[in-house]
Amino acid sequence: MLIACNANLSREDVETKLKDTMLDYLYKGINYDSSKVKYYVKDIIFYDDNRYNTYDCQFKVQMSVEGKKDTVGIMFAAISKDFKEVKRTY
Repeated sequence: MLIACNANLSREDVETKLKDTMLDYLYKGINYDSSKVKYYVKDIIFYDDNRYNTYDCQFKVQMSVEGKKDTVGIMFAAISKDFKEVKRTY
């Protein structure tokens, strides 16, 4: 018997998982120390890229460093369909 963990996810569920995956990727880069910087994914645009078996994503991310900086920027990434790999493209 085969079981697919991400089978039949709604578009909203995929969007939530993509946001969570990107946040995990960003916090992993600072060893999960949120006292240094805080990230918030404000918006996401994505499509299912069947050619590369990924989701091609554009994230609007707010980055805050307490008392120093607060900025919003756009990040691009390809995220694997199993939500385990993130490859920043810009």
